[in-house]
Amino acid sequence: MSHRAPMLVVSRCLLGSACRWDGASRPCPALAGLPTGWTLLDVCPEEDVGMGTPRPPIAVVDYLGLRLHETASRRDWTVTMERWCRYLARILVADGVAGAVLKARSPSCGRGDVEVFRGPGASAASLEPGHGWRRNGDGFWARALREADPGLPLINDEELAEPDVRAAFLECARMRADRQAEPGGPALFISPA
Repeated sequence: MSHRAPMLVVSRCLLGSACRWDGASRPCPALAGLPTGWTLLDVCPEEDVGMGTPRPPIAVVDYLGLRLHETASRRDWTVTMERWCRYLARILVADGVAGAVLKARSPSCGRGDVEVFRGPGASAASLEPGHGWRRNGDGFWARALREADPGLPLINDEELAEPDVRAAFLECARMRADRQAEPGGPALFISPA
């Protein structure tokens, strides 16, 4: 029986790709410290939906549901981003992804730490971090991963830098990958919705 390496999906900027809104990267040194034997799949939702690099900053706005807007122009990327994120999340879960390493506070990738602003009447300045009414929530990619599989281990780059948290995450992801590799392991059904 052949076993493939367990897979982790990783925010592309954390792997050193210059794909952030400002054209920069945010390499995550803790990724270099991962044990061997993991396959890392890079994803940048913002680049992958066609926003380009560099691109205008975006923000999550709570107005008739969560929306993804460019902060200055208010261009709405919600439908495009939701469709792409849900589609890819279902594919990766069906293919046996064991966990995800996400960029903290990213409007697309953040997990529980993304600033969510009140809209639609907010000024462009109030959509800048630290201004205006806000609460914390998930980015669109993190939310899609949670919806596709609520048990999928997720961690952000800042948590990954903490040795005990990293070890617990990798243990959960490894156990998940081992369960999926077992003969007769969980069968996955992907709804076309």
